[in-house]
Amino acid sequence: MSSPDNKRQLPLEFNQGHKFKPLDTNAGSLPRSQLLLEIQRRDIYTFETYIPGTNGELVENLIGTSRGDSRGNLYLWGGRGTGKSHLLQAACNSAAASERSCAYVPLNRLDEFTPDMLTSLEDLDLVCLDDIEEAAGIDQWEMALFHLFNRLRDANTPLLMSSGQSPNGSTIRLPDLKSRLSWDLSYQLGSLDDDMKITALKRRAQDRGFELTSPVVEYLVNRVDRDTHNLFRWLDQLDRQSLQEQRKLTVAFVKEILQDKR
Repeated sequence: MSSPDNKRQLPLEFNQGHKFKPLDTNAGSLPRSQLLLEIQRRDIYTFETYIPGTNGELVENLIGTSRGDSRGNLYLWGGRGTGKSHLLQAACNSAAASERSCAYVPLNRLDEFTPDMLTSLEDLDLVCLDDIEEAAGIDQWEMALFHLFNRLRDANTPLLMSSGQSPNGSTIRLPDLKSRLSWDLSYQLGSLDDDMKITALKRRAQDRGFELTSPVVEYLVNRVDRDTHNLFRWLDQLDRQSLQEQRKLTVAFVKEILQDKR
């Protein structure tokens, strides 16, 4: 864990799914330069690459909010692999495409920052807080989120939140903050069925520039934990191994990898 003196204190600006940049909260305008942190991934998260399944209404509301058509807050909750982070980052990409400023704050990494990073976020057009339950039980973070919530409300800036827990089931201890989680629309994300998971894997592979045939993806789905998060993790490994060994992803090759990695 970083020492307090080394922790980054600037809020994070989202940019096209790849990078986070510092926002100069003292300047008159928000710059689009000075790389702060690059996320090591090849995926660009958009609404087009998300398989909605039963979550179609939520996606439509997120699209409207990201484009400025709606000012209300949205609270997304569901189990691992339901696409919460994907949707929040897609909303930021959509906002950027509409030339609207947006901050994506991954609270599962809050040990890298101080609560000061939340300062002046109300000046943006959209704020996304991912994994809000990660702040539960940390007094200074809960208080900072409470004040941010109020500032966003006063500024009429929409807030998108994600959690693994429902608003009522949240482990947030500050009563005034917990009550605010239930003020606006809340959506529980449904999981994809197996056919949709196969479609999602094929689409992600296609977006990355390689083919994942039906025999290969069906072999994978039938032999590993079918949690979507886990399936995408295996897809990352298969892609990396295929590039390293310069081999196509056949059933035989995937079988070798599964045996070696377990």
